[in-house]
Amino acid sequence: MSGRLDVGACRISEMPHLRSLLNEVFITERDSSGDLFEFAPLLYSEANLQNLRVVRSGSRLVGHAGILPRLIRWRGQQFQAGLIGGVCARQDLRGQGIGTIAMEDAARRMEEIGLDFGVLWTGSPGFYERLGWRTAGGICVMGMQEAADTEIELHFEIMPLAESPFDPAKCHRLHEQAARNEVVRTCEETEALLSIGGRETFIALRGGRLGGYAVKTGETIREIEGDAAICIALLHHLAAEGARQCIFARSDPRIDAIEGALPVNLQRRPLGMVLIVDRASLLAKIADETGRSAGELGLGDDLSDDDLIARVFGSPEDEPSEEPLPVDVHIDYLDHV
Repeated sequence: MSGRLDVGACRISEMPHLRSLLNEVFITERDSSGDLFEFAPLLYSEANLQNLRVVRSGSRLVGHAGILPRLIRWRGQQFQAGLIGGVCARQDLRGQGIGTIAMEDAARRMEEIGLDFGVLWTGSPGFYERLGWRTAGGICVMGMQEAADTEIELHFEIMPLAESPFDPAKCHRLHEQAARNEVVRTCEETEALLSIGGRETFIALRGGRLGGYAVKTGETIREIEGDAAICIALLHHLAAEGARQCIFARSDPRIDAIEGALPVNLQRRPLGMVLIVDRASLLAKIADETGRSAGELGLGDDLSDDDLIARVFGSPEDEPSEEPLPVDVHIDYLDHV
């Protein structure tokens, strides 16, 4: 590697080079297909250039960590989260601290723009743990291998969204009305989510009206909306289409009814990793909503960040709680679209 390393915001002239770097790391090296810019168009947009943090060696891009600022509504409060994506270093330059430089700069950027916390997903947590990130929260993964063989009485017409007269904005209204965990995307984010290459969206009609939808990627249903009866119909149909699992928030009230109607099994799994960016802001919002001080909630100044993350966001093995905490946000709603 020649020249010193420099880190900062991506320039518009560098976007093609960033695209090439990301596709080389995440597509070519993994013998996959597609285009990372098309998979996450809101993250990799010109409007988000300042939050695409790149590492340069001379004029060459050698690393990256992207931030997508996201608003999370929790009860009456609004948290500002930063979704981290595309963390990488060139294959021939790994082990030289490039990823660390990118992530440390991303943490500085999140503090600069006033975010409360960062969120990321990874199969290799060790690297991020060394930088202060901690596993937090959890999801329910519903296995549904035998659901297609179950006989159920269907009262809904199910079809691909692309073959229907409905557009993604109709699905977004269902998402808004449900407000699960009070996490709501923008209409633009929902439309991007439903149109990403490799994803299929199926809808359920009740009396000709849109009653629910499910977004399937490969064998996984990433998101499902509608009441329990509609979810049962969608899951049964998509099991026959090759779906083998569906992701739910741990506290989703529809799960019991689905378990009673279909042969499914539930597993709790870690949700992602969190980094506290602005501890004071995070605690102030929680105290404002609950009407209890941070000390009364067990979130005093003597609490470590590790314990704070577990207390606020929960742990994968925990049962959902009726207490004011944890926030228990279904982070999967915060896709990098």
